[in-house]
Amino acid sequence: MKRKSSCSDVQQLAKKLMINEFSGQLGRELGKATIPIGRGVKVTVDGFHRDDNRVTLVEAWAHVGKAKSAQRNKVLGDMLKLALVTSVLRRSRPDLKIESYLVFADRTAAGVVSGNGWASHAAKEFGIETRVIPLSSEVINTIKEAQVKTGHPYG
Repeated sequence: MKRKSSCSDVQQLAKKLMINEFSGQLGRELGKATIPIGRGVKVTVDGFHRDDNRVTLVEAWAHVGKAKSAQRNKVLGDMLKLALVTSVLRRSRPDLKIESYLVFADRTAAGVVSGNGWASHAAKEFGIETRVIPLSSEVINTIKEAQVKTGHPYG
């Protein structure tokens, strides 16, 4: 028996689409990566690319609409993760150019780190850029349906 797609399945698929689209925009292949940060601790990022002197780090959030408190904390956690990985990489390779991005499925969802709030200032301070990735209306509607089913309506 085939199970129905969960909200998590929908979001994971949407994140993959977002990373693929952003990869095309940047002109470099991004893939999920697990990065050691010291003392046996590792973190996983949604998108990673490395060439000789440059690393690209990406975290994606496949959500539509305004974030609730716990969702906002997830994005802030992603921002902290990007800042931590950047710091660790810079310490080991000061000559490395590191680009960090938070990518969103929706402009309203990106509001977590835009505007005049402290999160926006933190993203700028940490050198983390934000991007909204255009998704098809079909994908956006599927994300919205999944959010409604799990009690996280968009709006």
